[in-house]
Amino acid sequence: MAKTNKNQMIKILLLAAIIILIPILTPNMYIMQIINMICIYIILGTGINVLTGFTGQLSLGQAAFFGIGAYTAALMNTRGGMQFFLCLIGSMLLTGIFGVILAVPALKVKGSYLALLTMGFGEIVRIVMINWTPVTNGTAGILGIESPVIFGFAFDTLKKYYFLIMVFVILCLLYQNTLIRTRTGRAFIAVREDNEAAELTGIDVTSYKIKAFVLSAVYCGIAGCLYAMMIKYVSPDTFTNNISSVILWTAIVGGFGTVAGPVLGGIIMQVLPEALRFLGDWRLVVYGVILLIVILRFPGGLYPYIQKFVDNRKAKKSAGAAAGKG
Repeated sequence: MAKTNKNQMIKILLLAAIIILIPILTPNMYIMQIINMICIYIILGTGINVLTGFTGQLSLGQAAFFGIGAYTAALMNTRGGMQFFLCLIGSMLLTGIFGVILAVPALKVKGSYLALLTMGFGEIVRIVMINWTPVTNGTAGILGIESPVIFGFAFDTLKKYYFLIMVFVILCLLYQNTLIRTRTGRAFIAVREDNEAAELTGIDVTSYKIKAFVLSAVYCGIAGCLYAMMIKYVSPDTFTNNISSVILWTAIVGGFGTVAGPVLGGIIMQVLPEALRFLGDWRLVVYGVILLIVILRFPGGLYPYIQKFVDNRKAKKSAGAAAGKG
């Protein structure tokens, strides 16, 4: 037991060291922005993972919640003069409310109809962003968003901002990990496996589906607030259905229904397009082919296969050590 605790402590310290060293060793701001975007997409991927991976409710409208969170923070900051935490709370509350609004009609459909419903919701939100000019400033977007200032410390560079985002990445992952171990998390999984069976065991399926939609929306609201205050500009072009697809792929590639899947997916989905830029116009074709191969070869996502490989290696190592002692 003591050895296990010691190993866990070493892993935590090593991970903390890596997190701290990343901005120090990053050579330029271009790579730093990619790293920050990876962190934001980890939060977005975690949100869709709760909804689709653990509860089985497919959504293609996550960009709408992402945009609502970003615009809420932008408006509260530029027009209301409010600082980071108030903007964050506002983004979380408003996206949570819209999560309920979408969840109610979503309860009546499933499968491809649910996907179409959520996609339509995303498109409606984008059209409102474009046409509600007095509030959203239309296609011109909102400029002049201020950097967060917390206890007098300004997160006004990408390297400083990285640490702020990382705090929320860790909190969101820890919350998801804790949630799945609770009664609510177990109910989510039961709903995913079989609605009727879950109801027969006394689970309020409607209530838990709404909770999943709201929680997923709130994750997007957090990511939207962080994104707006990092880029310092928001516009409707950022929150298209294509972004919803990228968010969904983030969880699929990493591994739906796993806590670490969105982390791996976030890294792959942000790094891969940049790594393929040298291919020019063929970049998206190759990108799509690689993703298709991943899905066909690793249908459950990459993380479960990596975990299985690591477990097998440990088992072989333990067996070899036991044989050596014998």
